[in-house]
Amino acid sequence: MLGTYALSAGYYEAYYLKAQKIRTLVRNDFNDAFKKVDVLMTPAAPSLPFKIGEKINDPLSMYLTDIYTVSVNLAGLPALVLPIGKAKGLPVGLQIIGKSFEENTIFQTAKIYEY
Repeated sequence: MLGTYALSAGYYEAYYLKAQKIRTLVRNDFNDAFKKVDVLMTPAAPSLPFKIGEKINDPLSMYLTDIYTVSVNLAGLPALVLPIGKAKGLPVGLQIIGKSFEENTIFQTAKIYEY
């Protein structure tokens, strides 16, 4: 309901249109990178996992844990996160990002790194 209100109450240009422009810029950055490579690989998170409930009073820290996966969703690209090992006994993930409609390339790359 909030989204409908924002679009109908004159907020279209202030919020939605600006968000769409930013989304296009993010998408263009990825498209430029994909002119040089087939996939992009990044960490899945900037830090090791934390214990359940450990960051409950720190929502910003919890949000920042997902920061490396947000841009992929904004760009509308396929990606997967693959566990590739452990650090300090905790799982570490590798994010593999691909071009639109090229999920098979992501799967083939993931197969190489699967353990």
